[in-house]
Amino acid sequence: MRTALILSGGGARAAYQVGVLRGLVEIIGPDRQPFEVICGTSAGAINAAYLAAYADRPGEGVMRMFHGWRALHASDIYDTTWVGVWRSLVTTLYSALAGRESDMPQAVLDNQPLHQLLARWLDFSAIRRNIAAGKVRDLCITVMNYSSGESVAFHEGVDATHWERIHRRGVPVELGVDHILASAAIPILFPPHQINGHYFGDGALRQLHPLSPALHLGADRLFIVGVSANRRLASPLPEVPPTVAQMAGHLLNREFIDNLEADIEHSEKINKLLARGSTDQARPIEILVITPSIAFDDVAARYIRRQPRSMRLLFRLLGARGRGAGASFASYLLFDGGFCEELIEAGYQDAWENEAAIRNFFPDGTAVVAPHNTHSMTGSPR
Repeated sequence: MRTALILSGGGARAAYQVGVLRGLVEIIGPDRQPFEVICGTSAGAINAAYLAAYADRPGEGVMRMFHGWRALHASDIYDTTWVGVWRSLVTTLYSALAGRESDMPQAVLDNQPLHQLLARWLDFSAIRRNIAAGKVRDLCITVMNYSSGESVAFHEGVDATHWERIHRRGVPVELGVDHILASAAIPILFPPHQINGHYFGDGALRQLHPLSPALHLGADRLFIVGVSANRRLASPLPEVPPTVAQMAGHLLNREFIDNLEADIEHSEKINKLLARGSTDQARPIEILVITPSIAFDDVAARYIRRQPRSMRLLFRLLGARGRGAGASFASYLLFDGGFCEELIEAGYQDAWENEAAIRNFFPDGTAVVAPHNTHSMTGSPR
């Protein structure tokens, strides 16, 4: 049985994953690396590559990632200077008036600082050493090809499988920073990233089946960390005309959250059908899901005013001023130490709330068997 870790996308929301992973290593032990396959999308790809680089020292890797996310500032991810933000806005206006395709901007923000951050954070030579030593079997990073519209799962490891499905395929490659940058290139906000002459963007785009890459790489046990806004805790918004930011927030939620939740639901239905049958040719997929017990929009609304002045102006122009007017959209860009720390703490608490399910899913010995189709949705925080 092969266990995979699946880390979804979500911009700054991916800080939540760090908290869950911190709780996980405390529950099962800092020296235990339980994942043969690690899959990441968008900001989740950053965390996935970081974990793979420390597969031989999982406890240390998670703590380093924890301190790194806590120290983040928006300027570490994109240009927050007045010059940088206004350059993007002026370029957009000029290109609209000039009408020349060559002048069209590729994004609203310049994410060049992220290039420098990832070069410091990620060690791909360490990833290859860990693969060679058997500490991790495969690392998979999902991107979207802007030309073909395909979801492409770039993967490196023991499995060199190339697969083709409708609108998606898997390609074995030697992974590098370029693949992470492409996977984390949130559409419209960050520019597409070029790899071998093709332009790629955020892996959550057109990713209709987020669980598929892990299954293609042979996993039949999935530990999934989502970044859902937790609809159960959300109160209805007032019936007023939506702002641009509010509409953009729904579009981003559609790509980063809804596809994953729908794929999990689909897998659970298949598991139930398999459980009713008597065939020995297929077995249910074991799934453990950890999702937020807090509403991220409410947390984000408190931190918008703490952002650099240039970003506060951009949020205001787009209508992201509070929970009812685009906080969901803003949350994807709130690379703020305080915001990230709250999400990390929420993930940590949620991991411990699910301690029993986690211990059952990752038993210490072969005598304990994890139940099929374990699906944990967290309750209220401690």
